[in-house]
Amino acid sequence: MFVSKKITKTTIASLFVMLCGFAGFNAHAIVITPSTAGIILGSSLTPPTGPSNCEPNCVYNAFNVNGGVNNGSLSLLYKSDVSGSSGIGSDSGSFAASYNTTFSGTQSDPSNALIDYISGASIVCPDCYLAIKDGNHAPTYYFYDLASWNGTDDIVLRDFWPKKGAISHVSIWGAPSTNIPEPGIVLLLGIGLLGLLFTARRQQQSAESFA
Repeated sequence: MFVSKKITKTTIASLFVMLCGFAGFNAHAIVITPSTAGIILGSSLTPPTGPSNCEPNCVYNAFNVNGGVNNGSLSLLYKSDVSGSSGIGSDSGSFAASYNTTFSGTQSDPSNALIDYISGASIVCPDCYLAIKDGNHAPTYYFYDLASWNGTDDIVLRDFWPKKGAISHVSIWGAPSTNIPEPGIVLLLGIGLLGLLFTARRQQQSAESFA
């Protein structure tokens, strides 16, 4: 009986260590380039080349959401506009506090971007979509289906309109839902495992007191 309890306690402790290590494990990244972006809107499509934005109507059309008709089912979850020369975007959307975007390539016309999860509630996919917008050149937009994104992995954008005006903003559209961040889940599991360890310890003490 004592050996069985010892094995159980050791197993629980090992699981807790593994979960803690998992919480600190570096996240993977989704790398998106013009060649991997699924849908492109050029100057011959709406909107024409220039500063005009077509979101969210073009998102419905591009991915045939609700038959391509804007019925309000998609909302702006996150958007980051190129702002100044610091490289840090100006964020908006319902998840603006959870993410940060750093633009790079050149200061005024960045061709690269990193969308990084910071903390708090994360976006739930698969029904969410990324729009990458240029201000002055064709194609006007690139779109990407974020079905495989878990909401916390980095999104890396590379080589969009290099030396041609580049990215003006990035935006994520989808259903307004939230997710418990992975570290929070691990913390809850850890608390539960600690409770099991405490219970096993109390049971062992009780058994020894009656021996």
